[in-house]
Amino acid sequence: MEVFRMKFVLIGGGSFVFAPTVLEDIIVKHKLSNDELVLVDPNLEAVEAMAGAGKRIAKELGVSVQISAVTNRREALSGADYVIVSASPQGARRWSMDYEILSELGMADQARECGGIGGMLNAFRSITLLIAICRDMEEMCPHAIILDVTNPMPRVVTAIDRFTSIRSAGFCNIAYQGPENYAILPQLVGKKPAEVEIVTAGLNHFAWLLSMKDKLTGEDLLPIITAYIREGDFSALEEGKRRELIVMRRWLEAYGAIAAGAVDHHAEYLPVQEDIHYTTTPPYHGTEQERQKRLDEIKAIAAGERDWADLFSNRSWEHPVDVALALNSGEVKRIDILNIRNSGAIPQLPEERIVEVPVSIANGKWTPIAVPPLPQALAELCRTISDVHELIAEAAVKGDVALAHQAVELDPAVTDKATAHIALDRLLILHSDMLLGFINEC
Repeated sequence: MEVFRMKFVLIGGGSFVFAPTVLEDIIVKHKLSNDELVLVDPNLEAVEAMAGAGKRIAKELGVSVQISAVTNRREALSGADYVIVSASPQGARRWSMDYEILSELGMADQARECGGIGGMLNAFRSITLLIAICRDMEEMCPHAIILDVTNPMPRVVTAIDRFTSIRSAGFCNIAYQGPENYAILPQLVGKKPAEVEIVTAGLNHFAWLLSMKDKLTGEDLLPIITAYIREGDFSALEEGKRRELIVMRRWLEAYGAIAAGAVDHHAEYLPVQEDIHYTTTPPYHGTEQERQKRLDEIKAIAAGERDWADLFSNRSWEHPVDVALALNSGEVKRIDILNIRNSGAIPQLPEERIVEVPVSIANGKWTPIAVPPLPQALAELCRTISDVHELIAEAAVKGDVALAHQAVELDPAVTDKATAHIALDRLLILHSDMLLGFINEC
């Protein structure tokens, strides 16, 4: 029987964005040999095509990693070391169901992926899946680590951390605004990404710039970028960038810090604002036609009929494989962005809360790095949003309608509370086939 050094399982192995990134990191970037990768997806056609593409690339590069594709999750999990999850259960279809109800009730802006009422229902669906995965892991691979990419990621990781024995971390590099490093923030002070040291922290999709220094001179650049956001002339900028900076200016005055990431993501956790773009189409990659086209391309890559480099044309910005390898090897490594227990890194938030902070990896463990305190107004807002995360995670796991309604009352993203409570009850019934417990109380 062949023995592998490490076994990776990717749940969501048919994903056209994230699965190729995992394949690239394992085969092309790290050239893992004598290791195993199992791709899991209910879509057999998609996951077999992805595995076929990976096998071809590994063979041509002389990389001996074993790649397989399955639809049975439990079959894949046996003996796993790292379980990467990038799966949104019926994501586009279920979001559209939310949107229809919320639009009917005059709350179309609440059809969000991560915040508001839409984000709550998305959390309930995702957490139901992830808890089931964790229960299988507790039986099949109890020492494995979940590396989660599924949204709403902080609520998912909170549920795993509170209600299972599985160790987990969450991955989302939207604060980078680029594939490799902080891409936009350095530009605002005339620097290249490699020339600055940046610290962002807060909550996922709600991170803030806390430190910015010139790597060569040590100069503190935070006052310079703050002055630019507060007083700069944005009139010559293209419309999209001008809008982002105007919103960042308003939030700087309100909360005392500069938003790190896309303002439309941050805004999911805030009351509706006129200059924010609220999605009216499912916030997932590609239409059905585009997905079919991509599947045909991947099949052609697997068959050797297309350049395999095309598989990596639309990369994810998240690289959980890098973290897994650092943990496994004992390597000392700094990660700019990871979602884990706070453990004092952000002093104004409770120790056990899931926060987004820089992390040090050493001796097979990750440790959050302490960051500068959040401005008081921002700290209070982050505490409230974190409180909502906690309520939603507990409600999802327990199927507790009362806790879900408490979350509505507390959530700053929801201003029309009366209508939101009506929407919540209707949506819980609508999605009852994917949730446990709620329907008995509605």
